[in-house]
Amino acid sequence: MDGSSSSQMTPAPRPRGPGRPSTVAPYEPLVAQWLREHPDLPGVEVLRRVRLAGYRGGKSALYELVRRLRVWHSVNRASSF
Repeated sequence: MDGSSSSQMTPAPRPRGPGRPSTVAPYEPLVAQWLREHPDLPGVEVLRRVRLAGYRGGKSALYELVRRLRVWHSVNRASSF
């Protein structure tokens, strides 16, 4: 072996720190309320509303929050029957 093989052991990834604070987290209760009241509310409408409420973050972070909340609400609705 000449040492150029990619099959050699690589160091395990180190755990990441907490990173940057979430810009969308403060709006989670508001978005959750909207989705409880209107489960079929389109993501683009959630983005419009949250921007009117002062959100200045990216749409990807907001859409990920909406996706997470929709899954959580659908699981809770299904388990309540």
